[in-house]
Amino acid sequence: MTQTQAPRAALAAVARIELFASLPAEYQQVLAERLKPRALGAGEVLFREGDEGDALFIIQSGSVLVYTTDKTFGLTSELARLGPGQAVGEMALLSEAPRSASVRADEGPAELLVLERRVFRSLVRRRPDVALQIAGVLAGRLERLNRTQGIQFGSLRNRRPSEALRGLIPEALVRRHQMFPVERSGRTVTLATPDPGNLLGLDDIRRVLRGMEIRLMAVSESDWSRFIEAQLSGGEAAPRGRSTGAEAQRRAPGRLRYRRPQQLVRDERRPPSRGTEVSDLVSNIFIEAVERSASDILIEPEAHGVTVRYRVNGALVHRPGEIPAALHAPILSRIKILADMDITERRLPQDGRIGITIDGQSYDLRVATVNTSYGERVGVRVLDASRLGAGIDSLILASEVAYAVRNLIYEPNGLVLITGPTGSGKTTTLYSALQERNVPELSICTVEDPVEYDLPGISQVPISEELGLGWAAVLRTFLRQSPDIILVGETRDAVTARMVCNAALTGHLVLSSFHTNDALSAVVRLGGMGVEPYVLATCLKGVINQRLVLRLCPECAAPHRYPGVVYRNLRNAGVVLEEGAQLYRSAGCRSCHDSGYSGRIGVYEVLLGSTELRDAISARAGLDELRAAAPEGTYMPLTRYSAFLLARGMTTPEEIIRILPGEEEDR
Repeated sequence: MTQTQAPRAALAAVARIELFASLPAEYQQVLAERLKPRALGAGEVLFREGDEGDALFIIQSGSVLVYTTDKTFGLTSELARLGPGQAVGEMALLSEAPRSASVRADEGPAELLVLERRVFRSLVRRRPDVALQIAGVLAGRLERLNRTQGIQFGSLRNRRPSEALRGLIPEALVRRHQMFPVERSGRTVTLATPDPGNLLGLDDIRRVLRGMEIRLMAVSESDWSRFIEAQLSGGEAAPRGRSTGAEAQRRAPGRLRYRRPQQLVRDERRPPSRGTEVSDLVSNIFIEAVERSASDILIEPEAHGVTVRYRVNGALVHRPGEIPAALHAPILSRIKILADMDITERRLPQDGRIGITIDGQSYDLRVATVNTSYGERVGVRVLDASRLGAGIDSLILASEVAYAVRNLIYEPNGLVLITGPTGSGKTTTLYSALQERNVPELSICTVEDPVEYDLPGISQVPISEELGLGWAAVLRTFLRQSPDIILVGETRDAVTARMVCNAALTGHLVLSSFHTNDALSAVVRLGGMGVEPYVLATCLKGVINQRLVLRLCPECAAPHRYPGVVYRNLRNAGVVLEEGAQLYRSAGCRSCHDSGYSGRIGVYEVLLGSTELRDAISARAGLDELRAAAPEGTYMPLTRYSAFLLARGMTTPEEIIRILPGEEEDR
């Protein structure tokens, strides 16, 4: 740019900025003469949240990213991307407030023009009419904002949204952000809400209704409460394509089979006989497992009887009472009949499924048998599909982290991995993600081993290696059918890993689980499985690593002062608590069966794709180099989420120390 061109280019830049566009030409000329050039390299930060607001920046070339970083979790939320002709930092000219967001160059360099606040104010002091014109611009902008947002006032009385409208937004988001779709005209959706100023909620909804124009209808709190109670109560019909748990019971393809749901009730009044005794015993075992929120039932033959154990909150608990060895064979036969298995086969392992209904709630029992030295051992996985209905927000209690994870699962393409050891809740997270994305406009396919939950509206294929139906074969077939979202239950081998990454490169969003202990190790392991670095760097959108810890009973949890060694162990494990943070413990009560705990809760580690991470992956970086390349805002370790749970009395230090690596002192 020559000296004669510079003023002309600067003048054109000033004239494009709405704040200055209505100023007389001589004032625009004065401002243009005062502009200073500023160049940013790719990813270079222009200013950070909290910095002094001392200048306006006009983008000449390239683009910049406007973002905020949460102080608790260190995760970045993108607010806007701005390009040539746009400006950032206008409020810095009008007030002395600190910067409310951070700005950095996007993936390439950017050239800016800088207007300092002192220069602008000197002009305003000389010509007060300039300030009046700018005030008029700001007033007009506010008026247009209200008009373009389409905020209107209305009532929800007698409104009956169609099934298609009811299925547009997941129930979890409706309840969380208090926004419900009540009208749709072409690509325009009207959302009823008692809080039209909820910008974070509106941003979440926009990701769900990608490509649609949103208008808001403000309603009263009482009107909203009555309407939402009617729409989301259990008595309402389920949206089209989303059947209830009872309706979801159907015959599963492949080698896993189950019969029609059995209605189970306790009945101790029937006259005793061997048949009714065994039938009631099996029913009671299933009922007790559900009542105790057990995830598994183990029925194990021994020399002098049969042992029944329930897995509750991750730990095995014995069922009280004794079952004589003579009842083992009848119990086994009863379960095999319910699961539609071969009762004459006693040597080879078998799999089956049973659909049951208890107090109107449907459950799916996945049954597996194996022969031992004392007879066949039965393992039953208890699956409650209702746990999947609430979506990501029911699993991830920190809204900032849920926001980051939701951004990942709403990516149009790329690879998102869920990692963690066996039993850490990976499948539940994957299924909850699919439930949020499950709308008629999308084609979703899954390949699993086995299919744990039936998801209406989604094509699910169980693996059957004996039939030659492996992970790679099913995935290869999916790619010929052009689905929008593919779930691969587990990336187990090099062939599947390469196909998963290639599918993510060709316009599909691929979700998969991976057995690694942390998020960064997943990147290293994929490279070790033969995925080319440039492919992985391009396709990987993010990794979510998770654990499960016991959740304190909310009825009896109370603040507790732990010994000093516990605080030292937390520090050794990397958990940094705020000054004066209170920890909690439960004494036990009737509600939690005197255990002090009520269920389990997830602990999360989140790694988001970034320019620095992609460069490190392309350079075949090791674990330490990858960790150094994960910048602030794109990586949240387990320790940060752990500190959040501890400070809110959700779990105990013992549980957190158990799942985190690090040197522990004697407790």
